[in-house]
Amino acid sequence: METKYEWKTSLFASDFELFRNGIRSGFLNKGNLRRKVTGELNLKKVLFSTKGFFGKETEITDPETGSVAGKIVYSGWKSKASLEYHDKLYNWQFDNFFRTRWSVGNENGILIRYKSEALKGSVYSYTGDEILILTGFFIRNFFRQRSAGIANAHISS
Repeated sequence: METKYEWKTSLFASDFELFRNGIRSGFLNKGNLRRKVTGELNLKKVLFSTKGFFGKETEITDPETGSVAGKIVYSGWKSKASLEYHDKLYNWQFDNFFRTRWSVGNENGILIRYKSEALKGSVYSYTGDEILILTGFFIRNFFRQRSAGIANAHISS
């Protein structure tokens, strides 16, 4: 069964807000290149902690128990990631050249599709796993921030 979420943010907001049927269901903190980002969807909470100097890996943790649920490993080209979550392997990727569509899938196919339009967008999920939904959204934001950081570094040099 497909579940649809809408998301929105504003330019200076610290969070992305997620809605289902017009009712706020959760959020994902934008992070602003911080090493720790929090999120929540349908009362399920998650903490993303990016490790290493170049930030090539992010740990997925339950903030209430401290237990590690998985990790994200980013590709060198900053357009794909692999996700190990509860002993299962998932793939994350952009689905178009403009990076306005992305997805999370496994060997059985696409499980979650995402779409963005400026400061809003939608999520179509074929899984009820809230943490997996937030993780796909987190990875996209991680890549956006890294791209913006690289662009700013080139402008100021």
